[in-house]
Amino acid sequence: MSAPPYLALRDVGQVRLEVVGPDPGAADSAEGSVPNNASLVLLAEVRGVRLLLTGDAEPPAQAFLARTLAGLHVDVLKVPHHGSRYQDLDLLCGLAADVAVVSVGADNDYGHPSPGLVAALDACGTDVWRTDRDGEVVVAPGDDGLEVRTSR
Repeated sequence: MSAPPYLALRDVGQVRLEVVGPDPGAADSAEGSVPNNASLVLLAEVRGVRLLLTGDAEPPAQAFLARTLAGLHVDVLKVPHHGSRYQDLDLLCGLAADVAVVSVGADNDYGHPSPGLVAALDACGTDVWRTDRDGEVVVAPGDDGLEVRTSR
């Protein structure tokens, strides 16, 4: 995949990191939260496993990712913005991730993750793991694909 010229590609040990966001125009958008849409978004690959780490990107930033990363498939998705209900489901399901991880605190006041989002990811064939219920989530390559281990 070729990145726009303002984005960076870097190898760190066995990890290949590609900065794929934020959209350089994120600060100019009147839609959503400017700080959330300015989140750093990374595409990482390690030992053949591709991960998309989405920060707190909201739909305006996700629209940029959909344009920039059209056709991208990943193995692991770090769900944007703690699983907020404000998501571009076409983008997230289109990534065809085997595993999605929602980093979210237990009993948060925002109701994250959204039950609708979790159901949508499940319906598109993605196994969803949540830190509020599962504790720490570790995803690693195994003999038969990805293995997920949790602290609970």
